[in-house]
Amino acid sequence: MTAGPLDGIRVVNLSETVPGPLAALLLADLGAEVITVERPPPGDPARIFPAVFAALSRNQRSVSLDLRDHRGLALFLRLAGTADAVITGQRPQVARKLGVHPDQLRARFPDLCVVSVSSFGLAGPYASHPGHDLVFQALAGLLDGVRPRAGAVPVIDIVSGFVTAIGALAALAGRARGRAAVTVETAMRDSALTLNLFALTRELAGLPGNATPVAPAGYDVYPLDDGTRLCLAVSYEAHHWRALCEALDLPELSAVTFEERVARREELNTRLAGRLRELTAGEVRARIAGRGVPAEPVLSPAEVVTATEVQARNIGASGHGRYLAPPLRIDGGRIGESHGVPRIGRDTAAVFGGLGVDHGELARLQADGVLTL
Repeated sequence: MTAGPLDGIRVVNLSETVPGPLAALLLADLGAEVITVERPPPGDPARIFPAVFAALSRNQRSVSLDLRDHRGLALFLRLAGTADAVITGQRPQVARKLGVHPDQLRARFPDLCVVSVSSFGLAGPYASHPGHDLVFQALAGLLDGVRPRAGAVPVIDIVSGFVTAIGALAALAGRARGRAAVTVETAMRDSALTLNLFALTRELAGLPGNATPVAPAGYDVYPLDDGTRLCLAVSYEAHHWRALCEALDLPELSAVTFEERVARREELNTRLAGRLRELTAGEVRARIAGRGVPAEPVLSPAEVVTATEVQARNIGASGHGRYLAPPLRIDGGRIGESHGVPRIGRDTAAVFGGLGVDHGELARLQADGVLTL
């Protein structure tokens, strides 16, 4: 892989589970050297979910330190002193007790960009509260009138990871232009509020109407005759609706307006569903071909990774197997690579040996449970 735009940047990741590690992964895929610091075994709690950890630990180095021991903290600070940015993921009171609160790191290393991701931020009445994805959705109004689905994608975790990466890039860009290093803070609850941006803006501004467009007939998932399902995304565009009605031999519905499709959603969806249930996926494809109707099959994860387009555009391969490439391309080329899932502390000896720590000292610290080699 050619050098990425962040080549030469060192990031130390002290966060766990999803948001911070996802941010670290994105920075690594852009060319940064990312060194993730895990606690001694069992390491990152995400390791109990092999697919999660495999997805997020790619393209990084792993060291293992017990920061509760002053010797482990000393080694971490030695490493942090060589970094351009540190990502922290602890609640503020926990971080301060460990000695890795952003204020403590910035006081020791004024030129260090510190990127904090936590449940409710570094200050405020909820700063000490624990939280998980579903809690943030609840507090942002996203679960109002909605029953959460078991096994749903942790959207707040993932969005917070992207927000954290954006913050890190902003801090690094500012420093590269001669500005002072800063502390960038992502609160996962804040990310959840942003996901509910339209509804909250309506409340704040006292605006009428629905916060988000009500899905009209034709904007849903429909079962087909062969047991597959079709996703139709015919929204407010009248020409899409007309094309769909023509393709399904429902000319009497082609003049129905968007407003009518919202008001008569159940009735019209029943008509569409009845017609589509008579057709196979192949027959639907033949009917809508060339008409510009936004319609695609509903795929399982197994079908996604074998789809021709995904294979060509989104699946990377290395000596460690296949992996999902990041959703960015530079000059038309895929970025990111895979060094396999690191065992806990795989790179401890190499990283700290490079900082001048004697291997015998590392071995003694391992015997004391301070680190893992």
